[in-house]
Amino acid sequence: MITVLLSVFNGEKWLDKSINSILNQTYRNFEFLIINDGSKDNSLEIIKKYALIDKRIKFLSHKNIGLTKSLNKGIENSKGEWIARIDADDIACPNRLELQIKYATKYNLGLVGCQSNIIDENDNFKRKIIVPSDYKTICHHLKNQKKIFSHSSVLFDKNLVLKLGGYRVAMHKAQDYDLWLRISEVSKVGTISYIGTLIRDHKKRLSNKDRGLDQRIFAHCANVSRIIRTKFPEIKDPLDENCKIEIAKFKNFVEIYLLKTGTIDFYQKLYYFKEKTDNYSFKKILLIPLFFNKLSLIIKLILWIINGDFISKKLAYAWVKNIKNYN
Repeated sequence: MITVLLSVFNGEKWLDKSINSILNQTYRNFEFLIINDGSKDNSLEIIKKYALIDKRIKFLSHKNIGLTKSLNKGIENSKGEWIARIDADDIACPNRLELQIKYATKYNLGLVGCQSNIIDENDNFKRKIIVPSDYKTICHHLKNQKKIFSHSSVLFDKNLVLKLGGYRVAMHKAQDYDLWLRISEVSKVGTISYIGTLIRDHKKRLSNKDRGLDQRIFAHCANVSRIIRTKFPEIKDPLDENCKIEIAKFKNFVEIYLLKTGTIDFYQKLYYFKEKTDNYSFKKILLIPLFFNKLSLIIKLILWIINGDFISKKLAYAWVKNIKNYN
């Protein structure tokens, strides 16, 4: 059985559409566990309304504790062997669960994503997100922060994730990316070709807050953590949850390093560049000199386009050097 897991905080605007998209799946053997994470709008009333209509819906309600802790609580209270994620502002396409569970069981995968379309606030199509399907390419994309399936589009093995410790509480953002990296180290990962999720792009979207900078910083924390786990096993994982003080130092170290190397400045330019040139490929080329008006920024853009993450390896070595000098 699958547990579809949705955590919502003040998501009344699109919650009806998200819930209905799950209830209308062709695959029927699931429970729908909805976590109300301290919403102050009508989200809880909407959830209760649907729980009376469809007995597959179960819900928990608590004070606001954040997405990461809410998802872990949902996993712990789930009955399914598999967890499928959906966010309150997104829409699952009808065959998504059916195709994902078939693919996961056929190829013995621990994590399965799907293709997605980006839609706007009024359900209008904006663009496609085409992500790789084979394990080797997925791992390459993960390691280099290149295009990968969204959090709201995955199905994963619950017991595997519980063994890995679930979502790491230290990761207030990019908690999905951190988990996908850890899953890929111990299990095969895949993607179905089906467009299974419609991802809603809007100004209040979590990944868009702070111009996406906090998301970028946490993503680098996750990737540096992976590099240290795999390249320097003698060094303690800086995101190990048994040492909260060390985690705070690590995040601060990452942020300062990204600032000093001009990477934060690059990400700010990249955010505004994408915002202004969305869906206009020719316009992008013309506006590159306007947004990336320094040679250092142009170089970073070229490295980003070709290789993806160009800084985490250097950052990992800098952290290891810092730890060894401290000891």
